[in-house]
Amino acid sequence: MAATLNSVSKALDILHLLRARGPLKLSEIAAEIGVGGSSAHRLVSTLREQRFVRQEAHGKRYELGSAMLFTSAVSALEHCVAVSEPVMHELQRSSQETVHLTVLRGPICLFAASVESQQPVRVTSRVGQGPLAHTAAGGKVLLAALDSDRLAELYLRRPLEAATPESVTDPELLCAELTGVARLGYARNRGESEPDMYALAVPVRRPNGEVISSLTVAAPLSRMGISAHGDTLSPREKELLRQLQAAAGQIETLLAY
Repeated sequence: MAATLNSVSKALDILHLLRARGPLKLSEIAAEIGVGGSSAHRLVSTLREQRFVRQEAHGKRYELGSAMLFTSAVSALEHCVAVSEPVMHELQRSSQETVHLTVLRGPICLFAASVESQQPVRVTSRVGQGPLAHTAAGGKVLLAALDSDRLAELYLRRPLEAATPESVTDPELLCAELTGVARLGYARNRGESEPDMYALAVPVRRPNGEVISSLTVAAPLSRMGISAHGDTLSPREKELLRQLQAAAGQIETLLAY
């Protein structure tokens, strides 16, 4: 009985780990939960059989499976993506820049939907991919909406990874920035996820007030006419923010749940 309870406990540890950290290799899972490779393989195989865990299509990492993902929150997100599509296309036409709808998946800011700019120099569509959330405008909006315990679980217990020299790596500085994001209602990415990358994002809320996603306009930083460290919004940014807020508000009126 004790051995069975221990196995159940370790299996739950794996699910909590993948929820917090995103896709991991089997060796990483074994090290994190404190078991040997064969034990980790047995636990993950059992979870795979029950669809709680799945293996990436073209990789060796494991992530949460459909049995963990088919929840009311995921249904709400699918609904959000569906109703957002025409609004995102209109926002792309008015801004002339790439538009993303993003969600948080562990420490990653995942692009759930995208409408690509038609300009010759542009940010490309990357649905199903995404940067580290603390380096992305959309990710910062989502992180700012987390409760303190969840934020600490994701970010405040380990050093922050730098994607570029502009990335924030100090957890205290990140917390300070997220406080500002929550107060202002928007976030910026000024070369933090990729060189010469700019993005501006606002939250999209469910009818109950919960932030379900973030809406982002992304463009080359050089097109914004600002420095990487400028705190005041440029005229171009102010216009993009106005368009973003109007589009997010329109999406929110379309959300049924």
